[in-house]
Amino acid sequence: MNEQLQILLNTVCRAAGAAGEIATDTASTLKKRAGELISAARLRSRAADLRRETDAALRQVGEMIYATHTGHPTDSDTLLSKLQEIDALRQEIAQTEELLSRQPERVCPACGTAARSGDVFCRACGEKL
Repeated sequence: MNEQLQILLNTVCRAAGAAGEIATDTASTLKKRAGELISAARLRSRAADLRRETDAALRQVGEMIYATHTGHPTDSDTLLSKLQEIDALRQEIAQTEELLSRQPERVCPACGTAARSGDVFCRACGEKL
């Protein structure tokens, strides 16, 4: 009886160790995926901020041009500076959108694995997407 108890305890110990390794791996994967999701959210937020800045700068250019039309000319250096600012903003938007395009669109709600187009179930854990 004592030997059977020892075998049972060894089996439980091995199972607990394996479960611990699985939990550690899962936590590591979830941490990595959470970081990726936060990164994507920050990129989306930055792109939205850049678009708002661009819209504001374009409105200012429109006001400068209209002021010139109504007899209150805008200094050409000021206008050129504002147009260059818009060019820089648009370039940064393009770079941000390029980074966003590399982010997976769908992820498994259970394990965070990126889903491929057309997937109905997660390829890693089998969870329904």
